[in-house]
Amino acid sequence: MAYCTKTDLETAFGVENIQGWSRLVPGTVDRAIKDAQAEIDGFLFSGGYAVPLNPVPDNITKYCIDLAAVNLLTGVGVNKDDAGEEAILERARVARRYLGKVAEGKFRIPGYGKDGEVVTPPAGSVQVRTDTKLDWSGY
Repeated sequence: MAYCTKTDLETAFGVENIQGWSRLVPGTVDRAIKDAQAEIDGFLFSGGYAVPLNPVPDNITKYCIDLAAVNLLTGVGVNKDDAGEEAILERARVARRYLGKVAEGKFRIPGYGKDGEVVTPPAGSVQVRTDTKLDWSGY
């Protein structure tokens, strides 16, 4: 099971961008996704998770999309003056920082416990209470 699909990439970044970044070369998008998943699995395995994850948490799908997009984008050359491309690079940096924290054991993957077993959150709910906002406009 892949952590993301070509359709996920196209939904996130647009069909035209994915076609352009892959230069319409067959297998390029699949390779970018496989490379992104391998990178994620490396972090997860270092953090003590059994890989590949199944089911795949939403945040892992998102990070796989971001990393696969960067794999495609760097394959055609990144224009550092393009704010959109720089934003994509930043998304990949965020993904790698998060995954690095998972590998260090500082963050946990939602829905997974120690040794990669799937866990469900405890029953119950959280109650939040706020105080009334004070009007300080007269002071």
